[in-house]
Amino acid sequence: MAMLPERISKRVLIWPSSVRYKWMLLLFLFSLTPLLAMGFISYSISKSTINNKVTEYSEQLLKQTADNIDTRLGIYKDMMMQVVNNNEIVSMLRTLDRMDTAQYDLDSLSLTTKLSTIIAINQDFQSISFLSENHYIKGIYRWSDRSKGIVSPFLKTLEDGSNFRWFPTRFGTYVDSLNSQSVHVFSLAKQIYKTSDDSPVGIIAVLDIREDVLKEIVSKVTKNSSDLQSFIINGSGQIISYPDNQFIGKPVQEVLGEQGSTQLLQSSEEAHGFPLKHAGQKWIVNYKKLHTNDWMVVNVISESALYKDSNRMLQIIIVIALICIGFSILTAMFLANSISNPILKMIRLMRQVMSGDLSVRFKAKRRKDEFDIWGENFNYMVTRLDELLKAVYEEQNHKRIAELKALQAQINPHFLYNTLDIIKWTALLQKANNAAEMVSLLSRLLRISLGKGEETVTVEEEIEHVQCYLGIQKFRFNFDIQTYFHIDEDVRSLKTPKLILQPIVENAILHAFTDRESGGEIHIRCSLHPEGGIRFVVADNGRGMDPGLVNSLQGPTQATSADKMGGIGLANVEERIKLICGKSYGIDIRSVIDSGTSIGIWLPVIE
Repeated sequence: MAMLPERISKRVLIWPSSVRYKWMLLLFLFSLTPLLAMGFISYSISKSTINNKVTEYSEQLLKQTADNIDTRLGIYKDMMMQVVNNNEIVSMLRTLDRMDTAQYDLDSLSLTTKLSTIIAINQDFQSISFLSENHYIKGIYRWSDRSKGIVSPFLKTLEDGSNFRWFPTRFGTYVDSLNSQSVHVFSLAKQIYKTSDDSPVGIIAVLDIREDVLKEIVSKVTKNSSDLQSFIINGSGQIISYPDNQFIGKPVQEVLGEQGSTQLLQSSEEAHGFPLKHAGQKWIVNYKKLHTNDWMVVNVISESALYKDSNRMLQIIIVIALICIGFSILTAMFLANSISNPILKMIRLMRQVMSGDLSVRFKAKRRKDEFDIWGENFNYMVTRLDELLKAVYEEQNHKRIAELKALQAQINPHFLYNTLDIIKWTALLQKANNAAEMVSLLSRLLRISLGKGEETVTVEEEIEHVQCYLGIQKFRFNFDIQTYFHIDEDVRSLKTPKLILQPIVENAILHAFTDRESGGEIHIRCSLHPEGGIRFVVADNGRGMDPGLVNSLQGPTQATSADKMGGIGLANVEERIKLICGKSYGIDIRSVIDSGTSIGIWLPVIE
């Protein structure tokens, strides 16, 4: 059962490059490419056309809505001018405003009657009131809340001179002698002047207009477009009119988000449109500013509604494409099986050959077609390959033995000659005590080096070899270098290729301490590697090597650089380790100028 996932994964790997796959892909290209191209082009054209039409339609609606609202607001301004330019009304207001200031809320039947003849017949108006620093004067209907906190924002109109001031929509309650009513209204205010000398009288006329008027104007234009949402905001982003009353008076961020509000309010163009992504949906926003004031009409349409017809066409195209794909798959599989089955059989045989099984053979059906010829050639190739591999194995085995013997023979004989020469002079000068010691060290060193012709020794024997070498070198050069050994007990009996530490120690002695007479240290460590295997580290506190030399010792010029360093060289050690242990093992060098060098050796566990 464990082999089943592996087989499935192999089939998946074979599939993308198989003849069957290519044959099916060819059919797909011929059958589906024209259909998909036509569908894509149709979808793109329809989407672009709908986008242009809706954009044009939205712009026309915006212009028509804005013109209608501008016209209606102009009527309100004209109506306001009829009131503030009426001599009788102005005289009544001046008289009322000169009354006792202790009485704040004033009313005049004659004033109400006069105003009724002018504006009461217009159903757009909810109320008209007059405000001064001292009085609230009722015109038509009375504000339920006439406190100075409510009145004071309107008094800022006194700072505008003869200009009109528009106020955003608010929810107001109005009372008279019989009943009261609450409604959303926006307001138009203007300061009143004397008709005789055009001097201000300190009174403001405030015309309250029902917000339903704006909603009605917008709905008349957009009633045939259910996907289009239209509303009005002022220059500060406050909603003046909206289909849902709960948003009236709130900032436009609650409808379009922060990004949409910023784009809308910071634009300097009179009319513009932009795409918007908000609340997980995509929108197209168009707006147009009014000429009468700083208000603007905003149209918002959802992209999903805009492209619903195009998306329906896309769904039809996808269904047709899936049907064609299913038909193409059945046809391709029927036509490709006769070609792909022999190929898949040959692939399985090749994979067996790749895994090392050279006994497999292709069984032809004697049809004498191209596959039979292919199978006969395959059988001949596998037979010939089996013969060549056996020959190469024998040749490589002999070559490896010869290379190892040649490498072992590269030990510099001058070391033996110099040692014997030192023994002679030491025996003459020191009564043979040191000579006896050197002879003993040399004997142990040669015993380990030559051994019984084997490629490996124990870690303990390799350490003993280095100790003998250091003992002899101290007699030769009388150097002051301290050597420390840190060997874990669990690695002493394990095997290692012989003569791998001595060349590295020799390089340290000859090159690391040339500018130092004392204080030199060499630390030799050996332990089990956390990732497996054995780890030797030879570290000194010498002068170190520059990065270029380190790279050359570990790069393609390693052999030449190592020979210049002395001894049989690092290249010799690296090559012998790879020949005996495998290419994944070897040495690594880390060195810092004036701080020392550390050479690591990574070996497998050899018992």
